[in-house]
Amino acid sequence: MPRLLKTLSQYVVETRKKETYFMVFNTVYNDIYAFKKEPSSEENIEEGIFGYLNKKYVNHAARNQFLKFMKDNFPNVKLVEVFDMVSPGYLVYPYLGTIAIDCEENDEVYNAICKKYEDELGFPLSKDAVFWSVSYEIALKHYNEVKQMWDDELE
Repeated sequence: MPRLLKTLSQYVVETRKKETYFMVFNTVYNDIYAFKKEPSSEENIEEGIFGYLNKKYVNHAARNQFLKFMKDNFPNVKLVEVFDMVSPGYLVYPYLGTIAIDCEENDEVYNAICKKYEDELGFPLSKDAVFWSVSYEIALKHYNEVKQMWDDELE
């Protein structure tokens, strides 16, 4: 059944209105941005900068483990499925499993997620599930860029 989902930047700007924490289960995206692993050969170029927009790179098992962890430990915490923030030029792309989490820095939920998914220095343990944050300012900038792109398209 189709559902209407906000992008991460829409959710931050229109709903949260502050820094927001989220989980990404897209292994190619996490490799590139969390582990700074660039594609190493021509055959991997598709999996590089733009290949992460393919839903085949979503680790559904890791996503389901996260959902179970949250249900078992924090059943009342709001989890929101959101589209990833991508370059404003992309009008259509698949839902890639990203989940925004209603938590605050250093609260019980935040600390539990950090403990489960990060090492003692705050680095991700695995490319399968990475805990991210986005500031309101960055989300607002992206939100405005996308809005401007749509306004330009409709003129």
